[in-house]
Amino acid sequence: MSRVLVTGINSPLGQAVGRKLQAEGHIVVGTVRSPKLNTQYLPVNELIALDLDNDKSFFNITGGFDTFVHVASANEGSAEALLKITGLGVLHLIDRAKHLNIRRLIHISSMSIHGRISSEVVDESTRVTHSVPVGAAKWAAECFIANERASLEAVSVRSPAIAGPYANRHFLAKIYLNMRSGRSEISVSNPDHMFNNIVHEEVLAEFVNTLLKKRSLPEYRAVPIGSTDPISLREILEIMAKATSYKGRINWVEPKSPPFRIDSTGAIELGYKPITTLETINRWMHDAKI
Repeated sequence: MSRVLVTGINSPLGQAVGRKLQAEGHIVVGTVRSPKLNTQYLPVNELIALDLDNDKSFFNITGGFDTFVHVASANEGSAEALLKITGLGVLHLIDRAKHLNIRRLIHISSMSIHGRISSEVVDESTRVTHSVPVGAAKWAAECFIANERASLEAVSVRSPAIAGPYANRHFLAKIYLNMRSGRSEISVSNPDHMFNNIVHEEVLAEFVNTLLKKRSLPEYRAVPIGSTDPISLREILEIMAKATSYKGRINWVEPKSPPFRIDSTGAIELGYKPITTLETINRWMHDAKI
């Protein structure tokens, strides 16, 4: 049993991680931006107020931790705000870890570090050549962690779209919400693209738990994760339409950027156990109905 800090415990992914770690017997200390939030049902043993936008609030984190699991970040706002919260927030967290002699960090990064992707397949070795502001902030965070590889055991997990009952940010989640609301028409591109750029929150939480179990982590790696056995976007939308009883029209339009698939080999080497894309989508649709 270990004492683990999970930042952003009130987020859907943070809660999934907290539930898994508590089930495994860990003491979970979660952070929330404001103690005024309703935290009654969060999967935590203790709570700490942590505002990534305020470097002084990192002093609220005191000793006694085995690992930091960093889930919290900003996905919206100006480029300056994103860099300060998501990028520099990691730098402050690293400084706090070093001060408290905490040598392990699991960082939830994002495929957004790549910005507009031109490769058909993205894996651990795919170069970062261009990014959007949110991706640039995540990339900065990864660079700060990599710079501390001599004193910090760390892994960055580059997550794609995350499936779960409260998913609402990625494009499939927005399509799902439009279907549930009965929107008359929905526009989507790349109907025949074989898609696996999604992971269920519980599968990602299990990967975090697997990393925690390791006695030591290898030299710093940033690994993308996805599902196995890609299926077409057309099939995915058919499953979603059936789950929501959607009767509207789906318009297949010209894509604004080329599609890509994720190769999770690097993460699998670290213990990641992906499930199929079909199972991911079906579990998500089941979750969303509960």
